[in-house]
Amino acid sequence: MDAHMTAKHKYEIVEHTADVGISVQAGTLEELFANAAYGMSDLLCKAETVCQSIERPILIEANDYEELMVKWLTELLFLFETEKLLFSEFQITEIDKTHLRAIARGELLSPDRHEMNFDIKAVTWYGLHVVRDDSQWTARIIFDI
Repeated sequence: MDAHMTAKHKYEIVEHTADVGISVQAGTLEELFANAAYGMSDLLCKAETVCQSIERPILIEANDYEELMVKWLTELLFLFETEKLLFSEFQITEIDKTHLRAIARGELLSPDRHEMNFDIKAVTWYGLHVVRDDSQWTARIIFDI
């Protein structure tokens, strides 16, 4: 399945002591992972201000959904930290419990256009969950800031 996310992203900020987190909901697993990535990007800087001039293919392998989520978001954070890439669009082209293949679209950080919100240091395992309830997927992710 192919989930191509643009403007409608479902996530909410979760208050947590010295950290910040998001709670994410979606009808499909693809949409859940895209929404989580968008939520993290929006915490870094207002994602709607990020153009999609650069595409980056991403392949993640893991043992379960939680590890897949941590590795996915950590890879996006790594690309921001090392290459100053901000992303605002995420196309999940393949996903199951042990792997994810995606295309992240964004652009280089431009300090005159992108106002940074949170300085995210890491994606944590604290309180992490990725579950399916009836017809909906939910996830909760806490970030170290």
